[in-house]
Amino acid sequence: MARRKLKVGELGTINFVRLEHRKWRARAYTRNFSGERIQVQGTGPTKDAAHASLINNAKVSAYTGASEGISASTKLIDLVERTLQGMRTGEVGHNLRVQSINTYERQLSLLRGEREEAALGNLELSDCTITVVHSWLEQLSRRTPTNGKQTKALLSHAFDLAMRHGVDLWATNPARGAKLHVKQDDSGPVALSLSDIAAIWDNVQAWQTDRKKTDLVGIVGALMATGFRPQEVLGLQWADVDLSASPATVTLTGTLVRQDGKLVRQGYTKTKAGFRVVKLPNWFREMLLDRAVNADSLLVFPNERGGMLDIVNVRTRWREARGAAFSHVMLKSFRSSVATAIERASGVEDAARQLGHTSPAITARHYVAIAADAGDNTAILELFAPGAREM
Repeated sequence: MARRKLKVGELGTINFVRLEHRKWRARAYTRNFSGERIQVQGTGPTKDAAHASLINNAKVSAYTGASEGISASTKLIDLVERTLQGMRTGEVGHNLRVQSINTYERQLSLLRGEREEAALGNLELSDCTITVVHSWLEQLSRRTPTNGKQTKALLSHAFDLAMRHGVDLWATNPARGAKLHVKQDDSGPVALSLSDIAAIWDNVQAWQTDRKKTDLVGIVGALMATGFRPQEVLGLQWADVDLSASPATVTLTGTLVRQDGKLVRQGYTKTKAGFRVVKLPNWFREMLLDRAVNADSLLVFPNERGGMLDIVNVRTRWREARGAAFSHVMLKSFRSSVATAIERASGVEDAARQLGHTSPAITARHYVAIAADAGDNTAILELFAPGAREM
């Protein structure tokens, strides 16, 4: 008896396999718009979840035609390029921002072997075993941990796409589970003292001559007065500033980002908690009043043509101005200094609200300089008092 022809998107017999604890796979055939009979699969922590995933993946494969051209003989670099296209259309990832996609796109040169790594992208998917992929990612992360992390995420998306559209080569995503080398940063958050702040003000004000077009004094002042990120300060608009309020306020509504090589103002903050009203100290209000008199741009800190300042150029000016004693201080260091000062005065919850964090734990872990408690050893140390007798 001839096998009944499946309708577009209809699933044939479903095969369920329990791969491991809380890991099920559902696999079946369907038919796409091109009339091809293709295999699709779905995974989940339960049998029902795997079934639901299979149904969704079958619809994607059948109605978008995304499975065309993806097979065991497809080169990894071609799969990754298709994945990046899917990120832009929304098929891959969840509402990814353009700048995030740009970050992934920069990893293509690594996969092509255009830097120091072997050209993993030249392999066919059938050669991309878990051992091969893990080994390549681990070696990459030894040389550049950040690229290792970003490329692992990109490959995870790519292999997910292949598996979703019927490539039956792996029980689990080959990129997941790779043990990467993590960049060690033992410096901790910078907490500038009042004497440090005074010295930095002297250095920046000495640098800021009439010939210097970048308003570094104002930018540094904004960083100190708000705890905003540098790109957020550069994205401040006069419409978001209320100098008539007491105290004066600024509402953080966006930030500057680079998308597809172009500098743009993103009209929303990094997180929902980042959209907030911050009260300003009076000294910074006076700074803004002086600048508001001759303001001819929507931006509080524009470039000399009234447009957006590039953070790369501002960082260069900062390195020129900060002085040798503060070579370790970056523009973002003012954010942790603000957090530390507020935490010491009124607690980590207030510091978290100032920085726009959803959790005070994030503030405490990454932005507040907290000295470790050495314990109470005074009873022992008393033995070293002048005139102490032999133990």
